[in-house]
Amino acid sequence: MDLKCIGYHGHIVEESPYNLNLTDRPLLRIITLCILYVAQGIPYGFVTVTFASYLAEQGETVAAIASVTALSTLPWTFKFVWGPFMDRFGIPSMGRRRPWIIAAQLGMTLTILAMAFVDNPAEHLILIGWLVFVHNIFNSLQDVSVDALAVDLLRESERGRVNGFMYGSKYIGMFLGGAFLSRMVADDGLGIAFTIQIIMLGGIMLFPLVIRERAGEKLLPWTRGKAQLPKDQQLASSVIQLFGFLKKAFSLRSTLLAGAIGLTIFIAGGILSPITNVLFIQDLGWTRIEFTDINGGYGVFLGLAGAIAGGFLADRFGPKRIVSIGCVILALSYATFGLSSPDSGILWFDWTNRPAVVTYILIDTWMGSMISASLFAMYMTVSWPRVAATQFTAYMAILNMSTVIGLKTSGVISDSFSLPAIFVGAGILQLVVIGIFPFIDVHEARTTLGHKSTN
Repeated sequence: MDLKCIGYHGHIVEESPYNLNLTDRPLLRIITLCILYVAQGIPYGFVTVTFASYLAEQGETVAAIASVTALSTLPWTFKFVWGPFMDRFGIPSMGRRRPWIIAAQLGMTLTILAMAFVDNPAEHLILIGWLVFVHNIFNSLQDVSVDALAVDLLRESERGRVNGFMYGSKYIGMFLGGAFLSRMVADDGLGIAFTIQIIMLGGIMLFPLVIRERAGEKLLPWTRGKAQLPKDQQLASSVIQLFGFLKKAFSLRSTLLAGAIGLTIFIAGGILSPITNVLFIQDLGWTRIEFTDINGGYGVFLGLAGAIAGGFLADRFGPKRIVSIGCVILALSYATFGLSSPDSGILWFDWTNRPAVVTYILIDTWMGSMISASLFAMYMTVSWPRVAATQFTAYMAILNMSTVIGLKTSGVISDSFSLPAIFVGAGILQLVVIGIFPFIDVHEARTTLGHKSTN
């Protein structure tokens, strides 16, 4: 039976009851975005946990393992280049983002399949390393295209909670790729783990294959349908036009201040990350397993819960307010932990109190994921939909740069200041960003530049 529905240009299009589209089905939209985020987390967990531990069991050196895992991270440092490609090129008749998602998901599946055909991966680390690198090129492409799809289709009223679900879904993927697949490694190698991963990624690819962005679009290039967005909302006509739009998008006070927040908000966390690793393991005598069980075990599920909670709270109270509250709690946590130094004697507990230290780690994880989910919701609203992929990805790159700045700063100040001073200073730095939020109008780009929505 065929049904009729109204297309984007106001004309009647034929719609089958099985013609699923993301624009008109909110629940399907949420499920699809989340399952695609699971697909991003599975390979990351596999490489950094399952494959890394397998190489360690095979007697590989730290340098060799680090080289492979570094190749999984490198493509994410230049993922911002995908945004301009997506906003300039595509197949509008299949949707604005969907063709890129299908291509990325296919590339992810095929590169894992290629790894599965490598006999004894531990003896072919160079080949495996390059396959990991290529795989993460596709993974980062999928990340950018899914984020752009979310910017295009999510209504403002749902951005917070959906971003929480999306960000939390990546934790689920990391758990599947790490804790789950690590138990699938047999005595004869990684064959079963590779097979299960290929099945999971291939199954996830069915979502973008059978679901349209909008009613009336083509499911595949050779099927019936056509572009449903107006011409001026499809693709930039040239690279010059695209960067002209991007310049206009970043010419506003709110979009610039949003970038300033991204550049500063994770500096404190970046500073403290390597310092706490050394403190817990070398100074406090924790074993590596004790630390990773908390940071990578309980922390994964707490990060999932924090992301989901942050998303719902952002929808209820606004992302700016939730990020600000998260920053205050983080700042207090940093300062309190710094003042709990055994040498200070200021507080009734100190670093030798294991439950207090575990509480600090878990608060840091919870607040970090809550802040991230809320920030993503804010950046989706701040971004101008006409160049959503490029602008949103730019904000994500700025957030990564914030952490890098903190990491670089950590090595400089660790020998110059006492640990209590560094923690208290990080707490103060975490509070600075709060003063920027009142000057941001998250709707400025859409109201000033027009084109309020593409859905």
